[in-house]
Amino acid sequence: MSENFNNKYFIVLNKGKIIFSCLDNKKKIFFTQRYNFTNYDLNNLSKEIENFFKDKLIKMEKDLNDFIRKVIIIMDLDDHLSAELSMKFNMGSETINDQKINELLTSLKYQFSKYSNDQKVIHMIINKLLINGKEKDLYFPDEKSQNLILEVKFECLKQQTINMIKKSLSMYQISIENILIANHLRQSAQHELNDIVFLADKLISIGNKNEVLWANQKSSNQGFFEKFFNFFD
Repeated sequence: MSENFNNKYFIVLNKGKIIFSCLDNKKKIFFTQRYNFTNYDLNNLSKEIENFFKDKLIKMEKDLNDFIRKVIIIMDLDDHLSAELSMKFNMGSETINDQKINELLTSLKYQFSKYSNDQKVIHMIINKLLINGKEKDLYFPDEKSQNLILEVKFECLKQQTINMIKKSLSMYQISIENILIANHLRQSAQHELNDIVFLADKLISIGNKNEVLWANQKSSNQGFFEKFFNFFD
């Protein structure tokens, strides 16, 4: 048995249900394992994750002919925080470019995280960008500005919850590759009716126009938002 780097492993955490899915390099779900439990409580979730892998891991790895080392977590629960933040910046006729937007987004995220207690930012969405009072597209050429307004939405989970999940997975030498919020995926998909796993894979692989994504590794082909989030990894 050897690690298959073409497979992506997803775990959907729902009330009373854990769904493990494998997506192959052809973007097809070819393996699914479900685990139901009745006593749902966020504090009990870690125990159920441990029970799931205790009961299923050996057989799943045998069926997949692969070691499961990294998973993408999709939180399909109600206990997440959604918050919006708007900030005005006086630019003094400074030229607005990618680097400057990066700095401003960094400042916004820092200010939010500073006062959000135990909340971890999972999704960061730019709702609106105003330059000199006029709304602009996110991909714009360099231009001078006296003032700039950024309106951003944050989707968050409690850091305690994330740490709890990490600890449970680490017992089986499994790490979290990404963590996503299901409600956000559905809202971003608009009229798409795809399985939540496909929506998650699309966001990770392609991204959304207005969403800032964390980048795990630096690449010469990075897009604007990927470059930005190297500051946080």
